Amino acid sequence: MNEQTLKLLEKALNATPEDWETRAHLIDQYLAIGSPERAAQLLKSAPVIPDTEPDALRKARVELETAPSDAIITLQNVLARNKACAEAYLLMAKVYQKNGLRDKARKKYGAATIIDENLRDPQLEQWLGISGASEHPDPPASVPVDPANDQGESSAVGVPAQSNPDEFVVDEPQQTRVTFDDIGGMEDVIERIRMNIIYPFKNPAVFQKFNKKPGGGILMYGPPGCGKTHIARATAGECGAVFISIAITDILSRWLGESEQRLHRYFETARRRSPAVIFIDEIDAIGVSRSDAGASMAPIVNVLLTEMDGLDARNDNVMILAATNSPWRVDSALRRPGRFDRVLFVPPPDEAAREAILKIRLRDMPVESLDLKKLAKLADRFSGADLRAVVERASEKAIYEEMTTGHAGKLTQRLLTDAIKDTRPSTSEWLETARSYATYANRTGLYDDLISYFEKH
Repeated sequence: MNEQTLKLLEKALNATPEDWETRAHLIDQYLAIGSPERAAQLLKSAPVIPDTEPDALRKARVELETAPSDAIITLQNVLARNKACAEAYLLMAKVYQKNGLRDKARKKYGAATIIDENLRDPQLEQWLGISGASEHPDPPASVPVDPANDQGESSAVGVPAQSNPDEFVVDEPQQTRVTFDDIGGMEDVIERIRMNIIYPFKNPAVFQKFNKKPGGGILMYGPPGCGKTHIARATAGECGAVFISIAITDILSRWLGESEQRLHRYFETARRRSPAVIFIDEIDAIGVSRSDAGASMAPIVNVLLTEMDGLDARNDNVMILAATNSPWRVDSALRRPGRFDRVLFVPPPDEAAREAILKIRLRDMPVESLDLKKLAKLADRFSGADLRAVVERASEKAIYEEMTTGHAGKLTQRLLTDAIKDTRPSTSEWLETARSYATYANRTGLYDDLISYFEKH
């Protein structure tokens, strides 16, 4: 598109700034000609951005070039709605590429091309070291190929040879240094986890009198970015247990039966390495309701049910935590006693928790005298991820000031206040969706914690 046409479109948009179609077309054109800064200005000045997947992806493409940390949040929200959005995984891979995180980029790119095999990026493949001749990228690094049988041969038709389960990547106790002291707020959630997992593990004799064994499962749900993964890692740190994280990209395979085998090997690894904490991220993707699951996903759900509470399940000293943004999509059989005994709502941090999170985030940074209480009050409904983005934005401005003036930069009240005003809380959309489920689908009492939260807020 030539410059004259762009000027005419800009003029038309100035006359009708609410015309999203013209604005979106201009954003796409500026991205195409290598002017992401102008695309970002058009995005920021939009009166309203439609709440659709294509427009969220458009926003992420702009943020990929101008604010990668914001792109991660936008893409996480897209994937919270649609776990099979191949373009979101591809854009996530490009964000990680910008940050030099090769393993994470490889994993997300692998998910994108498995979902949509026509979605290829030669430049990204070259950076990842993926051969263009292969139909798909190699399996994720966390599920390596058995070196003794790395000839591409299968033990059965359409099924590749098994991986060595001992090669799974786990965090050893000395590596899992995060504890509950590193979490701001959420005392109610932490105390429930202590009672159901940590106290039985640390005081087995007391609990054995009441036939309570170490181990068990807790399902955490809530808006994205509110610390569910952080809580799971801190639980492993409190117990001195190995930490094994499972996501859909770790087990998803195009080969018949391989996804189920991978999931089984994760549990077998945890049993051999116990005490262990298994954390299943986005469990609504792995443990989706079987009435909604397709032919390829239903067997994975059945394997997960069996591994958690089957006849052969030996899960003593194996603690299983899971997180989801969509508890209404999780198979109801996973929520019965013996599997996930407790379902906990992890709310957006309250004002005191936001103050604690900011204090942790600003630790060891050059700051002027700050009124954290005032900042926390201003950041209503912000998640922990939102607050991290606020600190990163303010830090970028402090770095810019130091680079341009030559004076030592510091994080000031003004920089952090401006960053909060420029950031939209990512929890608002989730809370509105959850309100409907809590109001109309709470016959079993699953969302009582959520209803209590809405009554207080």
